[in-house]
Amino acid sequence: MKAANSSKQLFENPFLERFSRSNAIAVIASLFGLALIIFLYGVYFRLVPLGLQILLVFVGLFAFSFFEYLIHRYVFHAGNYREGKNWQSKLHGIHHDIPSDRERLTLPMPLALGVSLVVFFLFKFLIGSLAYGFFPGFISGYALYLLIHYWIHTRKPPKNSLKVLWRNHHIHHHVDENKAYGVTTPFWDWVFRTLP
Repeated sequence: MKAANSSKQLFENPFLERFSRSNAIAVIASLFGLALIIFLYGVYFRLVPLGLQILLVFVGLFAFSFFEYLIHRYVFHAGNYREGKNWQSKLHGIHHDIPSDRERLTLPMPLALGVSLVVFFLFKFLIGSLAYGFFPGFISGYALYLLIHYWIHTRKPPKNSLKVLWRNHHIHHHVDENKAYGVTTPFWDWVFRTLP
């Protein structure tokens, strides 16, 4: 099922309006590429023992899934996120209003890469060279989230165990937006009792 791409103007300024749109696949590929570059940089310069670096990738993936849940539930759904001209309305409320808008399923490329680099340097400041394992996992978690979210809104549900992700996200959008905050996994919804 290919979703029809309806859209809505967010900004009067043509530059900002264009900047608010993105090619999801290009953004996702760029984030996976950034994760690979940072990981390989750490491997090449032996900044972290390889086994530890690989373990940190998995820790970063897991950490992102928790971050995804928290941000979606407590930041994007805070207050009147669908009304007015607040930043939540521009970033997330528009998605609930027009979930099939393919050009607004990810942050625009410059913003996605810029924020990712800020996050990398924040991790580097906080955990030093361990960031060369943790960040690639964390940002791959973000790219995986974007990919799954894109597929959920543009493809039919698969006939396998991943179908639950489509079902839960459909419930979040169309039945009860106070349930099913997790896109990549229902684990945190189970932990915090927000499963549908």
